[in-house]
This record gives sequence, C-alpha cells and structure tokens, in this order.
Amino acid sequence: MSRLLLPLEHPTPAAGHDAEDALLHGLKRLPRRVQQVFLLNRLDQLDFASIANRLDLPLLSIERHMNQALQAARPQDDALASVAGQWYVRLQSPAATSCERIDFRRWLDADPAHLQAFHDTELRWRRLLAPARELGQDEWYRQGRAALSLGGCSIAVGLGIAALLLFGLWA
Repeated sequence: MSRLLLPLEHPTPAAGHDAEDALLHGLKRLPRRVQQVFLLNRLDQLDFASIANRLDLPLLSIERHMNQALQAARPQDDALASVAGQWYVRLQSPAATSCERIDFRRWLDADPAHLQAFHDTELRWRRLLAPARELGQDEWYRQGRAALSLGGCSIAVGLGIAALLLFGLWA
C-alpha cells in the first residue's frame, strides 16, 4: 500500500540503473576512437589539446568525437538538446573564440528553453561518469591507438588464413 503513496516524479533505484544501462549501451555502440577520446577526457580528465597531442589527431576531430559521444546520450529527435550539446563541447575547446562565446551567450539569452537545454546537457554529462567508468574499467583506452575491434581482428585473421591456404595449395 505504501508504494502507491510514493510520488511519480521520484525515480526508483531500478529506473536509475536502467538509465545507466541505456547510457552504457549508447557509449558501447560508438566507434572505438570516439570511445577512446571520450574516456581520455571523462576519466583521465585530459583537455582537448592534450588528447589531440596524445593521439596525434587534429583538434577539430577531438571536438567531433566528443560531440558524437555526448549526442549518443541525448534524447532522440530533440534538436534543442543537439544544439546545446554542440555548444557544450565547443566551449570546452581551446579553439573557441571570443566571438563564439558571445554568440553562445546570445543563444542562451534568446529563449528560456535554451538555458534549460544547456542545463540538461550539463546534467547528462555528469550522468555519463558511471557508464564511462564501466566502459573503461580495463583501461584499454590509454593505449596510443584505439584497440582493434573484434570485426577488424576477424578480418585480419580471415585474410591470414586465406593467404596460408593459397600458398599451401601452390606449394
């Protein structure tokens, strides 16, 4: 009977766990390089310039990968959340100019929904910490190159076996 008296606004612990599982699933579906960039930033707290240096990638690629990781956690078909996420990532970049910061302030002040969307993006960013810890628990992302995916390994093994069979038949 007491269950019926709980307000509907409060998520149950199972609902919170389901949300984390959904975020983890979204992160796992990203390409390995995007996961690596995201984990270096989120877990190792490296800034964009440090990640770009470490992985020998252009700063713009780091921004694109971070935006892709953040967008994976946003609600589908929410254009305002998408724009807020793009601003959130751009403002973290050392390449963000003063003019862009002024444009952001204008966008934020243009509509109260923009401020709410940006606030929701910050909350979504915080909620990504627990799934990020689970995704990076074996620290694979700290390698210089993104770890090979299972698909890439199976292709390499398949080509190797095909070469051995081809040379074995010719000998």
